[in-house]
Amino acid sequence: MATILVTGASGFIAQQLVLDLLEEGHRVRGTVRSAAKGEALRRALAAHTERAAEIELVEADLEGDSGWREAVDGVDVVHHLASPFPMAVPRDPDELIRPARDGALRVLRAARETGVRRVVQTSSGAAVAYGVRGPLPERFTEDDWTDPTHTADCRPYVASKAIAERAAWDYVASEGQGIELTTVQPVAVLGPIRSAQVKTSVDIVARILGGKLPMLPDAGLQLVDVRDVSATHIAAMNDPATVGERYIVADGFRTLEDIARTLQNAYPDRRIPNRRMPDLLVRALALVSGDMKTIASELGKRRILASDKVRKLLGRDLIPSDDAILASAETLLQYEAV
Repeated sequence: MATILVTGASGFIAQQLVLDLLEEGHRVRGTVRSAAKGEALRRALAAHTERAAEIELVEADLEGDSGWREAVDGVDVVHHLASPFPMAVPRDPDELIRPARDGALRVLRAARETGVRRVVQTSSGAAVAYGVRGPLPERFTEDDWTDPTHTADCRPYVASKAIAERAAWDYVASEGQGIELTTVQPVAVLGPIRSAQVKTSVDIVARILGGKLPMLPDAGLQLVDVRDVSATHIAAMNDPATVGERYIVADGFRTLEDIARTLQNAYPDRRIPNRRMPDLLVRALALVSGDMKTIASELGKRRILASDKVRKLLGRDLIPSDDAILASAETLLQYEAV
């Protein structure tokens, strides 16, 4: 079995990937920003695997050079998942763009310096389907790229994902030649959380299940289950034909009302909102709320990303979006995170 590095190992997708890699028998090394995060990660994973104590942890931060060479040295494959994912919109977009872009380049440079060739990087559907000038296409594919210069349709987080992925491809096409890169573009990721520390990753389910949204804006998300994102990383790692390719991971589109309806059917005793928030009110609230500003920019929009390519790679269909919603809800309640 191989020795695998997972960067940002305490994150939502990363925790699932670490568990799946351990299940397959691999040796796993992970990066964390601090020793405290590392200990919390071990405790969280110990509830799901007897091999949690075997995980090797290295401290490394996206905004500094320290630790990256040590993290990458001696591994067979790097899965680069570490990237800033804030809930609030920063005043300065560079607060997100700089660590996402520079962090990806730090990982790739460390891989090149230590002779590690294979890298699978988590990007995002945000790097595919935004920055659109004019009407949205019927669907987006891996050939599409977000235009981060069109800020009217491109928030700072979205720009950070597009810029970081572009930087990675540009690097391997120039001074990083020889690195075998694959990138994965998941849409909004739900599914089971493996610890309470990652509850913000499934925040939309937590808010609706907890009755924190009194009304629901006319907006929605294309969803994917975290287990399918992890499976895509592993399939890409194992298949040489994926080198140089991008893979969108996306199941169905669900409006906030659809998500609420799925949760209400599963949890009829909970106070789950069912009224639509008027668009005018959403736009008014967007003047004082960063979260509402994000939602307001998506009112009435349906961004659909095609997933034919990843279904072929996995050789199966994806986990249905409603199952991902319910898995998030079940584990949020299990960890008393609602």
